[in-house]
Amino acid sequence: MKNNVVEATFTDSKTEKYYAWRASNYEALSHWETEPHEEAVRLAGAREGQSVLVAACGTGRGMDGLAKAVGPKGRIEAMDLSSAMIEQARAKMEKMGLSDRVHFRQGNVRSLPYPDESFDIVYNGYMFDLIEKKGFVPILEEMRRVLRPGGKLVLLNMSKPDGRKTFFERIYRFTGIPCRPVLMAPYLESLGFSDVQRRYKPVPARSFYEKLVGLLWGQEIVTARR
Repeated sequence: MKNNVVEATFTDSKTEKYYAWRASNYEALSHWETEPHEEAVRLAGAREGQSVLVAACGTGRGMDGLAKAVGPKGRIEAMDLSSAMIEQARAKMEKMGLSDRVHFRQGNVRSLPYPDESFDIVYNGYMFDLIEKKGFVPILEEMRRVLRPGGKLVLLNMSKPDGRKTFFERIYRFTGIPCRPVLMAPYLESLGFSDVQRRYKPVPARSFYEKLVGLLWGQEIVTARR
């Protein structure tokens, strides 16, 4: 199943430019991501005093829940490729009074600038659906490297119910949209992560826009232990 996804069309540099352009209106046009982030944060199970890496933090969705969970003695390290997205996330954390717990850094998850076994949780939302397939394993190995033994990995992605090719995948390369459905659980299993669990849900259809999005893709939350 793991190879039953289409290849990504955006390079890192093109992705960075795209999200610099999207940063100011990203949340308004992707509000359907809110509930999946809430569920993913709940499944992360962050506790008081823990250290969490939010890899590809975007505009900071879900980060407030993680910051509240780790408390004043905990620490959130937040990374993103796009400085414009980081500024959106930074402003959000400041507005919520959580900026003292969140430390931002611009960078690429392909080479995480943290020592081995630094984090109790690595949390990643809507990033692998942008990454070329050959990049999956090296990035997951980096995430495993910085996780402490027994630490939890939480991945939230655009996805699909199973390995069959979807309508959106058939037209994806013509759309100009950078992300596409992925299936990440088989990769985690092949790399030796334990307790791999996948939860798939369609996009909730409460508006015309969400109905349209729901025809194209759904969402998976994949959790695993190092």
